Amino acid sequence: MEAVTSSIAHVLLFACPKCGVPLASACASAERNLEVADAHWFNPHCSCGWTGSVSGIEAVQHYIHDWKIPVNLEPGATGSRDSEPLIK
Repeated sequence: MEAVTSSIAHVLLFACPKCGVPLASACASAERNLEVADAHWFNPHCSCGWTGSVSGIEAVQHYIHDWKIPVNLEPGATGSRDSEPLIK
């Protein structure tokens, strides 16, 4: 497990397709580039009971934040989005 001293937190805001409530998902990356998280799938859950997979590109808003807490950014690590994109 390789951790880095700083990384970028990507926070994506989605709208529930069933009731419209805002749903947030987050991931970590070594890059500030928005396309890193936009090209991946997230699995938000809503209190209305909806759950499903959404692509980062479907986000209503995408925020980035410098993250100083060490994060494992190896491909496939939980929360990491530095592996190969799922959308080509």
